[in-house]
Amino acid sequence: MTQRTYKDAKRRYHTVFWPLMGLYMTVVISGSAYMGFSGNDTLWLKAALGIGMGLPMVGVLFVMVRFFEEADEYTRLLHFRSFAYATVLTVGAVALFGALQMFKAIGPIEVFWFVPVFFLAYGLIYRVLGGQDCL
Repeated sequence: MTQRTYKDAKRRYHTVFWPLMGLYMTVVISGSAYMGFSGNDTLWLKAALGIGMGLPMVGVLFVMVRFFEEADEYTRLLHFRSFAYATVLTVGAVALFGALQMFKAIGPIEVFWFVPVFFLAYGLIYRVLGGQDCL
């Protein structure tokens, strides 16, 4: 079995991450511009843009987990713990805001905003737990 290094794992991560982010940004910018300039806001276009934005984010999460699995033991533990705590905070926030909305204590909140909350929580928790480098 071939020994994989942290450097190799990071290179493989970036090889997939950046094209996914490029696809995400292309969909966001071109889709928004097209809808704005053409006035075409049909349901199928909205659905296509939503899927085009959502799937790269799912891909990024899978690529992150693959990186964690390929990294050395210390890095793997640090990232998985950060990922787990960020997930707990984000899902907890979704549950809390969902319950508040159900009882009409607050108005609607766009679910999309929980994605950046997750990534922010993940990054901050990673630093608090002692992480030194970014993916």
